[in-house]
Amino acid sequence: MLHSSSNFRLTLILYLCCAIAVAEDVLPEKPPGEFFPLQQADHKQVDSFKRDQPIVGTTYFYWYDIDTGSHIIDGDGTDALTTHPADMETISYMRPGWHKQQFVDMMDAGIDFLMPVYWGVPGKYDGWSFAGLPPLVEAHSMLQAEGQKPPAIGLFYDTSILKYNSFNKDGRSYHVDLSKDFGKEWFYVAIRDFYSLIPPAKWARIDGRPIIFFYASAFAKAQDSTQFDYVKRRFRTDFSVEPFLVKSSGWKGRADAIYSWGGAVSGPLIFRETAALGPGYDHSAVPGRQPLIVERRDGKTYIDRWLQLLALRAESRPWIVHVETWNEWHEGTDIAHSREYGRSYIVLTRLFTDMWRARTVLKIASGYADAESVKWTPGKAEGLDIRPSGGDGAWKKVTLPGGDAVVSTASPNSSRYLYFDADGAFAFGLFNQTVAITVTYCDEGCTDFCIEYDNTDPTKGPLEGAFRKVGNVTIKSTGQWKTAEFTLTQCRFMNRCNDADFRIAVLGEKMELAVKKVEVKRTTITGEKQQ
Repeated sequence: MLHSSSNFRLTLILYLCCAIAVAEDVLPEKPPGEFFPLQQADHKQVDSFKRDQPIVGTTYFYWYDIDTGSHIIDGDGTDALTTHPADMETISYMRPGWHKQQFVDMMDAGIDFLMPVYWGVPGKYDGWSFAGLPPLVEAHSMLQAEGQKPPAIGLFYDTSILKYNSFNKDGRSYHVDLSKDFGKEWFYVAIRDFYSLIPPAKWARIDGRPIIFFYASAFAKAQDSTQFDYVKRRFRTDFSVEPFLVKSSGWKGRADAIYSWGGAVSGPLIFRETAALGPGYDHSAVPGRQPLIVERRDGKTYIDRWLQLLALRAESRPWIVHVETWNEWHEGTDIAHSREYGRSYIVLTRLFTDMWRARTVLKIASGYADAESVKWTPGKAEGLDIRPSGGDGAWKKVTLPGGDAVVSTASPNSSRYLYFDADGAFAFGLFNQTVAITVTYCDEGCTDFCIEYDNTDPTKGPLEGAFRKVGNVTIKSTGQWKTAEFTLTQCRFMNRCNDADFRIAVLGEKMELAVKKVEVKRTTITGEKQQ
């Protein structure tokens, strides 16, 4: 029995080894394009942006095809689009003329580079992700032959293919494990295949390095801290240059910059190198999704988001803007020429991109733009206000010995917070700066409380820097009015704490905290000092 079991284990091990070998063999050795491998000479005298140079890029969805109805008509025959391109007759990823018109419109909008949203599964070279790139390159060349300078071409790696890919021979998907050698190779081969189809002179570059944005990490089965190092090493070997990697938070490993998807819903989403924004969001045409609409407000949503960016100090604000998106008509995040909005968003984008590249700083009209502090007391907002009662930020107004106050009350869940929002112009001037917040509170009710706020370090805070915790004040149940001070470093007051800049987190069993004054002051304190 033991002998038989040992043979079984040996057979199983040999079978698994063979299975792994077969899996590795299915990755194509050669990419589909001719621009591989490349030498250092291939990168001489090519255009490139410089690090810290203000530039604007956009995600370009090219999966539409009027001839087959792909991404235009759903399987049940209904309209797949929430908003619609102005010209529905010529739209197709297979037609250079359609790509050319998009390039022309991007030039009108002042876009510096576009990123095709790429679903390039290794070896699946008959799919639209590969079929659409040669016509796009042809359109780019047509414009150059006419003496024009179309936007450079980067890569937006739609990482959903790490889970949904039909990669296996039987049509099942292979869930890519980036902690394994084969998973890393699979991950890289998709990148290699894309760049093999794009002439190196057309690449969007930073300091000579091609730009790659990575979508969410959640689609990978697993990952580790070496996956991006692997990509850089393999890319150097095959293309003789190192890529400039921009990852969304959640990815392990070293990248050159961080960004966040979601700028169309809740932008601007700001990091040290990048900012993401868009005109609004509406995926009403997408089957099976819960309703989510962020109204465009006749362009005011888009305008307000750009104004927030342009109000930041030129020396400290990000330098890459990701406009989300050029033409995702399913989700209604498009700024391209459309039936619903005409060319209005192209015109608006050009206005703001010109100011962005010129490092223009706009002063937003506000009585608090240059104020040293803002404060709130019940019923009186002086550049600082409490968010209306509701959700997990429920409160009621009370009159206590010593004055009026608000006290936290029960919410639908077990959390209780008091949310505060600073005047926009005052808040924008605090970007990456340190502030002092004082809270006057009644010393009874809850067990303790702290402040959670939005900061510029995405590693500090559970949501890409939002809700970073600072300080802890213990309630001693004296019933007296006391004042606590908190020092907040690396501020990013961009309403990313549930549409507020910061919140007081009320802790303990009773979770009642009465507050009668909150003040935010500018300070020259630097470093990571916290209470």
